[in-house]
Amino acid sequence: MHDFYSINRNALIIRPTRAMIDWANTVFPEDPIDYDEMDQHDEQDVFLLPDFETPEETLEWLRENCEDLIAYVLDDWCMDKSAWPAPLDWALFERFFHYSVETSVVDTMDEDYDDAEEDFEDMDEEEGFGDFDFEDN
Repeated sequence: MHDFYSINRNALIIRPTRAMIDWANTVFPEDPIDYDEMDQHDEQDVFLLPDFETPEETLEWLRENCEDLIAYVLDDWCMDKSAWPAPLDWALFERFFHYSVETSVVDTMDEDYDDAEEDFEDMDEEEGFGDFDFEDN
């Protein structure tokens, strides 16, 4: 049996709204996305936030950091920043994302799971990406 443990974080879960998909379709009209056909599970992003005491503190943090959150998501959709809407502000965040904040975050892996430095130090060169052809994938 796994030993689950709570971490001292909140989780922000965001998924695109129809307005964001409409924007993406204007940027990439040759490959339109049908919002109604989207698999909402695969289109969500999860961000770990500080563990705030009140919902008001969480909302204040979101408003103060919305530009960075929007930029992170938009960059995943379109790397051409000149195609991004402006300004990257709270009004755009609310227009482009459905969001929720979860206050109970539970880790199902042991504490050593995320020790990536150790994982890479133990990896033989043959186990890495040495024979992976990035051009073909």
